[in-house]
Amino acid sequence: MPETAEPAATVEQFDCPTCEVPAGSTCRTRGGKVAPKYHTPRFMLVPQLRAELEVKTPPADRGPGRAWEKSPAVDAAAPEAATKPTRVGYARCSTAQQELQSQLDALVEAGCDPVFSEKISTRVKVRPELVKAMDFARTIKKAVPHQRVIFTVQEMKRLGRGAAELLIIAEDLRHHDIQLELLTGPLPWRR
Repeated sequence: MPETAEPAATVEQFDCPTCEVPAGSTCRTRGGKVAPKYHTPRFMLVPQLRAELEVKTPPADRGPGRAWEKSPAVDAAAPEAATKPTRVGYARCSTAQQELQSQLDALVEAGCDPVFSEKISTRVKVRPELVKAMDFARTIKKAVPHQRVIFTVQEMKRLGRGAAELLIIAEDLRHHDIQLELLTGPLPWRR
């Protein structure tokens, strides 16, 4: 994204969830200086900037590297009343010979963006793409608490091997107010 005032002005409509600067101010570093780029959870609050890897602080009027000063007060942007939910997709199969594309197609058709995928056994304790997907969902929810976040998989067995592992994942999502969605239907809960 080119360095223009427009993305900066849009990002600065929100308080920063990382460094806690108020709306209207740039992000700051741990050393108290103006940050050269906005913190990711902050610019992810702007739907059109979510896909960007970084949004740089405009050098002309913000002075990255200088001592941070609080800008004049600006009313923080109000949450959009009817935003569509953020769907984070995760697809997995166990071996390189198994087909993954049908899961990816189903997740994209369900409106998932982004979709994380990997070919890895559930016997492996740490599945890197699952970790990234859950971290991404938590980051969105932390940055935009009012945003409905849905973690979507095609079927329950894509998440884990046994009931204990599935319950741990489901509880972690519930704790962060993230909904779990199975494209093959609801979980068969019994009381």
